[in-house]
Amino acid sequence: MAKYVFGPVPSRRLGFSLGVDIIPAKYCSFDCIYCQIGKTTNVEIIRKSFIDPYKIIDEIIDTEDKTEHIDYITFSGSGEPTLNSDLGTMIEKVKKATDIPVAVITNGALLYLDDVRKDLLLADVILPSLDAVSEDVFRYINRPHSLIDIETIILGLKLLRNEYQGKIWLEVMLIKDVNDTREELEKLKKIVSELNVDKLQLNTVTRPPNEETTGRLTRDDLEKICEYLGKPAEIICSFEKSVEKDNIEDWSQNIIEILQRRSLTLDDIIKITGISFNKAKSRLKILENEGKIKSYYFDDNIFYMKS
Repeated sequence: MAKYVFGPVPSRRLGFSLGVDIIPAKYCSFDCIYCQIGKTTNVEIIRKSFIDPYKIIDEIIDTEDKTEHIDYITFSGSGEPTLNSDLGTMIEKVKKATDIPVAVITNGALLYLDDVRKDLLLADVILPSLDAVSEDVFRYINRPHSLIDIETIILGLKLLRNEYQGKIWLEVMLIKDVNDTREELEKLKKIVSELNVDKLQLNTVTRPPNEETTGRLTRDDLEKICEYLGKPAEIICSFEKSVEKDNIEDWSQNIIEILQRRSLTLDDIIKITGISFNKAKSRLKILENEGKIKSYYFDDNIFYMKS
């Protein structure tokens, strides 16, 4: 049973992503209103060595050897990965062991630190967030640690771009009637023009958020904002890939490991496993009856998560 690695999961940004969870559950520098994992229990900014990094490295390599359809090995999971002070070692060793590109999904809060940027230099793509550039909007959406402010985050992004030769895909999570105003978008456009990122990826709430009142934008809303922001803005499209095999080893355990870290729709699960609609529905029903998972409606979809 994998302890630190999960998936591959269907990612709209990274295809089939083999997730690597290097942080204890909900140990983060933010407590975002839209987070699909739930409320942050430890709002921290101090980096630590949480787990023996070589145990994680061995698990990544072992899982990669046994798994097909991996587009990226992605450091993300249950908290902010840059809080792990062994991140650089893990990226370095994984890069030496496999040709699969390495991605890091980060909220960007610690990019102003020299050691964090150094740890990230060997990654193939870094996916930081910038949901707002006004301090009040930033604090409303991301609810950061008290010592983190938006100017520090913007500085960190600029320093990263100056030092890092790989790809930077900047994500903006757009919340209805919060950071989608013309005033906020004008400020965002100005800052993004200074960051020289490879992609500006526009997203909105598509999975059950931390705060139920967090509103999502329509596709039409996103298209108008994308047009206004111009290049390199793009809307994160739906996940289209699927596997070509009938099943995967230990189907139930694999799905439960993923559901610990993110909710999935039935369609997501079919794409991960490659099994039929009816078979997936039947197996999920068994897991629900056993009390291992639960389901609920959000935005006209049924989502599954670990009980």
